[in-house]
Amino acid sequence: MKAYSRDLRDRVLADYYAGQTFAQLGRKYSVSAEWVRQFIRRYEQTGEIDARPPRIKKPPFHQRHEADLRHAVADNPNHTLESLRDALGLDVGITTLWNALKALKISFKKNSRAGRTKPA
Repeated sequence: MKAYSRDLRDRVLADYYAGQTFAQLGRKYSVSAEWVRQFIRRYEQTGEIDARPPRIKKPPFHQRHEADLRHAVADNPNHTLESLRDALGLDVGITTLWNALKALKISFKKNSRAGRTKPA
């Protein structure tokens, strides 16, 4: 979503201090009354009028650790989630690890029958 212009913000401030309510300003400028309220409160607290720069979000866990996850599972497909977490030295919950593997479409199944023979 694009930020509202400085001109609009100046007009909203001028009309607010001229006595219009948040709802009236929202209708007049086709913005939400809540945006007007938050903008006015922020202006009163900090003096900021311009839009704040967008927040830089870090990539999701599964994207940051994709190569490590793929390599660890390829090396040992018999890992449990706990052992995979320990092998990678990650400090995350089991659910986070499970969701990352699911998002990357990496499947592995602990081979609980390793070393067993077929019954005759």
